[in-house]
Amino acid sequence: MNQIIGSDYQPIMAKEEDKKIQMNEIFRTRPGRKRKTKEGDKCLVCGDSAIGLNFGVQTCSPCKAFFRRNAVKLGTIEFQCRDDGDCPVTSDTRRQCNCCRLAKCFRVGMDRKAIRTDDQRRERLILIESNRQKRLEHNIVNKSLAIPNKPLIRPINLLLQSKEDVYLSADSYHLLTNIFHGYNKICTSTPKEQLTMPVNESLTVRAFLNASSSIYISFISFLQLLPEFRSIPIDGKFSLVKSNFKHVLFKHCAYLIQTVTPDLHQDSPVCIHLFPKELYESFCERSFALTPFVHDPILMKLSLIILTFSTYLSVSYECQPTTHTKANIIKTILHAQNIYVELLWRYILTRCSNFQKSVHLITSLISRVLHSQISQSMAEDFIRTSVVQQQEQELAPIIKSIWIPDAR
Repeated sequence: MNQIIGSDYQPIMAKEEDKKIQMNEIFRTRPGRKRKTKEGDKCLVCGDSAIGLNFGVQTCSPCKAFFRRNAVKLGTIEFQCRDDGDCPVTSDTRRQCNCCRLAKCFRVGMDRKAIRTDDQRRERLILIESNRQKRLEHNIVNKSLAIPNKPLIRPINLLLQSKEDVYLSADSYHLLTNIFHGYNKICTSTPKEQLTMPVNESLTVRAFLNASSSIYISFISFLQLLPEFRSIPIDGKFSLVKSNFKHVLFKHCAYLIQTVTPDLHQDSPVCIHLFPKELYESFCERSFALTPFVHDPILMKLSLIILTFSTYLSVSYECQPTTHTKANIIKTILHAQNIYVELLWRYILTRCSNFQKSVHLITSLISRVLHSQISQSMAEDFIRTSVVQQQEQELAPIIKSIWIPDAR
């Protein structure tokens, strides 16, 4: 007899699972608190290694994401088992039957009401970022009081300085605060529209790119807050957008997906439908490589600014827009980049406990950024061959200027 889960579904506890659920009730903590996972703790749904209490139950990360995505669909779609309604749910078989997996989630006690809405998730992430910023401010203020009258930028080699000499000044901290709040206020467009597009005949690379235009425009608006960007002549700004935005916006979107819309990942059917397997897997790998950095409230934002102020990020050297840029404009761009490179280095030195860890952090970041250019080169080749000449006129102006080599 096939099992069907609809809006009126009520979980029935299996006897063999009663003890697990009773133990889970013992481990429940106050709302907002998570019990630390011990080594060897198992997911009560599939038996994989648990990461902690999720929706009231000790689960692994995949089962947590599965329940969040599918429990909210009850009432709009029905989950039906193709077998007898009692499929085994293990770490190896959990993808085989969504119906039985969701039923087991409910049986072990996962609470559908604990799933946050998009607005609640966004508010919580903003609160987390705000609390991190307050802790950072507290630490920096204490250090500034201990080391008064430190100049903003000194013309000496930072690599030869000790940690005590490179704390952020009050002006530097003020700049970091403006970057943090400016980014969060303006860069509100997310990849949600693209990753939730219906997968049908109308889904094309051109439609996907056009749906991204709001993200590109909001990021340019954020850059306009920077006096260094505003001081660059229009030709220089065009060269930066043309040369670097394909690469900068990939990292920008990876940051947004993992922080603002964590329920949407690169395993979206949209990406699988549009991109070749090799390119899709490369995207996932490079995006995942940035995970250690995305939850720092400042690090990724500074990195995006620095990459924007590069003269040319592409590994393909044909038709470089900056080759026709005047020398004085290039000098202005590099001067702006130097300001934010030094600010990033000072921030990392303040953030890390010692000089060696600071070097390791920035080296790791640079290495992963360089590796991501492989995916970008593959994406450029794919998009240029996918968007035929007749479709170029249907691209949004910002998309056309970035992805079509000869567009202006």
